[in-house]
Amino acid sequence: MKLKAHFILIFLVVFLSNKLVGQVVNGELKPCPGVAYTYIFSGPTFTNYFQWNVTDGTIISQNSSTVVVIWNNEINDGGRWNLRVHYEAMGSGGKSGGSTYLDLKVKPKVTSPYNISGSTEIPGDFVGTKTYTAGPVHSTYPATSFVWTTNTGIQMTTTSPSVTLDMSDKQLQWIGVQGKVAECSSLGKMSKLNVYFTSAINGPSTICNDGIYTITNPGTITLVNATGIATLTALGNNQWKVSKIGNGRVILRSTLNGKTYNKEIVVGSPTYKDITNGFEGNLGPGGLYDFELKDGFDITSYEWSVIGGTIISGKNSSTVRVRIDMNPYNALNNFSIILNYSGGCGTGTVSASRYVNSSGSGGGGDTPIDYGETGE
Repeated sequence: MKLKAHFILIFLVVFLSNKLVGQVVNGELKPCPGVAYTYIFSGPTFTNYFQWNVTDGTIISQNSSTVVVIWNNEINDGGRWNLRVHYEAMGSGGKSGGSTYLDLKVKPKVTSPYNISGSTEIPGDFVGTKTYTAGPVHSTYPATSFVWTTNTGIQMTTTSPSVTLDMSDKQLQWIGVQGKVAECSSLGKMSKLNVYFTSAINGPSTICNDGIYTITNPGTITLVNATGIATLTALGNNQWKVSKIGNGRVILRSTLNGKTYNKEIVVGSPTYKDITNGFEGNLGPGGLYDFELKDGFDITSYEWSVIGGTIISGKNSSTVRVRIDMNPYNALNNFSIILNYSGGCGTGTVSASRYVNSSGSGGGGDTPIDYGETGE
């Protein structure tokens, strides 16, 4: 029994030594991507036929037990570069041991793609520099230097993963970075960050007659809600003039690359639409309400008066508090508020009206209050 086991052990050793021992693929385990490398199979085989396959690389040529490979510089699934050779193993007694294969895993000197952080929206009138930083997607594939490129033709190399760029060129649309390993001439795959410049509209927020506006990095320029209020004239050299023909609020708009940039302009004197009490709807009889003039007007003095209520405070300030009179009618009553003002565009008067809900039963009918009765 022991003798039989001894012969079996000898057979297995001979079989394995003939089939496996000595088979090896020799070649560079840490290649540079984009460079051709030669790999050679050595060891006993039953035939001299070899089939080569490569993952994340390209076979340039092969000749029996020799193959030439160029490795890709992209990192797939964390890195899966592999060279496989199929061959027919040597069996016992000079017979075929069957088809088998041998793998050679390599780790090329590639660099990670990057996530670039930094400002993507830059004001059109910005003057100065911006800093951008490359964060690796795969930390196990580091670079020794970084090559930065822009669509405007700038190219800079840094040893740290950051770059500082002058933002004076408004044609800048993207910033790219590629990693590099010192031992290799090739660059990693480029990662990009899209950036864009906004339109910057500079000029007065209030005009009495005309206003001149300079728009840096302009797109399509329009004046919105301007009918009966103002006109727009292009002056050239990125300047536009807004001219008063009425009173109200307009929007000077630049539309650039699908985005809109607005500047609200108060034109002339206030109108009834500019007196607000903070909500839409009727007033409650006996209620306290704060009225004010909307922002934007160059007003230096205020004098409020009311019909159908009593001023509680703020008669000569921008905000006035009013108590509404009771409404004895079975229908809506009227309330009026008047502002006499003076400011940068001169003096004037503006008034607004509100409805007041009924406060109980009365004589019936929609009888207005006496407009000679002004609250103090």
